[in-house]
This record gives sequence, C-alpha cells and structure tokens, in this order.
Amino acid sequence: MSFIFRALLPFLFLLSALFNKTAFAVQYPERPVTIVVGMAPGGANDTIARLIANELQERLGVAFLVENRPGANSTIATGQVARAKPDGYTLMLVISSHVTNALLYPDLGYVLDDFEPITVIADTPFVLVANKDFEPNDISEFVELARSMDEGSIDFGTPGMASTQHIAMELMDLVADTRMNHVPYRGGAPAQTDLLAGVIPVIFATPTQSLPYIKNGELKPLGVTSLERLEQLPDVPTFAESGLDNYEADVWFGLIAPKDTPKDIINLLSKEVNSILAQEVIQTKLQEMGLSAVGTQPDEFQQLLDQEFEKWSEVIGKADIKLQ
Repeated sequence: MSFIFRALLPFLFLLSALFNKTAFAVQYPERPVTIVVGMAPGGANDTIARLIANELQERLGVAFLVENRPGANSTIATGQVARAKPDGYTLMLVISSHVTNALLYPDLGYVLDDFEPITVIADTPFVLVANKDFEPNDISEFVELARSMDEGSIDFGTPGMASTQHIAMELMDLVADTRMNHVPYRGGAPAQTDLLAGVIPVIFATPTQSLPYIKNGELKPLGVTSLERLEQLPDVPTFAESGLDNYEADVWFGLIAPKDTPKDIINLLSKEVNSILAQEVIQTKLQEMGLSAVGTQPDEFQQLLDQEFEKWSEVIGKADIKLQ
C-alpha cells in the first residue's frame, strides 16, 4: 500500500460514512406527513384526502394527517403550502379551481409554478339539471330555446361569482352562442333549493348533489359536461353528443407539493397513490361519491394544468369575470 493511499485512507472512510449517512437520511417518509385541505371537513375534498391518507399510512408506515384550513376559496391554505419546506412532509389536495383561482384573484402571493404536481386522483363532470317543469328535455332543446329568447332571459344559478360552475356556464355561452343571466348564490345547496322550488330553471350540479333528485323525478337531467356519458346516468347524453363539440368541463382532484420537493419523493408518492387508485375497493368508494378514479404521472398532471390554464384564461377573459 503506497504512502499516499495510506494517507488518504481516513478521508476515504470519512467520505464513505458521509455518503451512507446521506443515503439513509433521504429515506422517506420518516415522520408524519400532512395533507392540507383548503376546505372545511365533510366535503368531497376532505373525504378524498382522508381516503388517500389512510391508504398511504398503511403502505408507508407513518401517519398521513389531514389538516383542514378553510378560507378564501382555499387560497389562504394554498399560499401557506407554497411557503412550506419542500421536503415531502407538507402536501395539498386541490381541485380544478386551483387553476382558476390563480387567474381570478389578484395578489395571491403564489403562482401555479410554485408547486410540484404529483397525481390527479379523481374527476367528475357536472350535470346540467333543470326544474321538472322546465320545457327543454335535452341540451339541443335548451340551446334552441336560449337562442330564441332575448339575452339574459334564462336564469342560471351557481354557487357564486367565479365558482367553477359559473365559469363552466360562461364556457357554455361561448360555445353555444347563448347569453344566460347568471344568478350567484352563496353555495350550491341554496341554488339547488331554488331550482327545486322553480325560482330558477337550471344549474350545473355534481352527480352526488343531483342524482337523488333525478331518481325521484324532482329534477330533470339535460346533459353531462364530460366527453363520455356518466355511468350513473347512461341515458343522458354529453354536451358533445348534443352538438356542442368543443364543450368539456370536469372537476378534478389532485395532489401537489411545494416547488423543489425532491423528484424521488414526488415519484414515490405518485406511484403509491396511483397503485391505491387501481384497487377496485377504492374505485367503488369513489364511484359512490359520483367520482371516477384517475391516477396520472406528474408530467401528465402538469400537462393538464397547462391546458386548463390556457382554456380557462380565455373563457375568463372573454366573459370579463373579475373579482374585487
């Protein structure tokens, strides 16, 4: 053994020890992980987050805790997650309004690029539902009626200004060349209450919200906003089937992390969540909520975000939707 090699030997041992320590240090997860939900407990966001958290806990051997931080359409919580340490121990469940919030709210303190997409968990279309006494029975008849009337003659209820349903309504006006009167409510429940009472004729509702009333005949489904028919309403056509070829407005639920979270952690979480979503029991639980399991790679989720940003920025601009 040469003198130089003997002299370097202690340093080589030190480097080896440091390398091994680093390798063990990046093992993930080593402690509880928080999944932030920007809405109050009990809603679809919260239910999905807890479903995934329980499964991840079983698979990865540490607690995955759901933390509800409601307020300002989830933008407060999103800003906090953007500023969290990018170590994989703070994640967030977001929905499609994650994109439109970034387009609508001034000075959020974050942009979409402040996050790493992990996977799309599930999605669901809206159902265009009408009061049972409303004359049209499908999208074609509805569009024909709307075009034959003066602008703003048909009241269209939504959960509020700049809600996902409001923006989906504006997209329908653009694609169908109609102009309806937007009636914003403080939530989806009061809008549906007035729909049932005949105060307003139509709303966009989630399948979970509308299916019980459709089944008992109190509401009439005119169409669904996805490109494929809804399994629970196989006889109700899509907007595309009804002549509005360029119309699609789904609500999706996804998992994100702060920007610069290590790629190996992002890929691990994506792999595990997608494996969870492949289970029949999980798919059944989501279907009971009116949702379809998805599961994507991080880059596929990023493509969706980019497409949604371009699509909804055009709609919001043309409809001149502004929040003060």
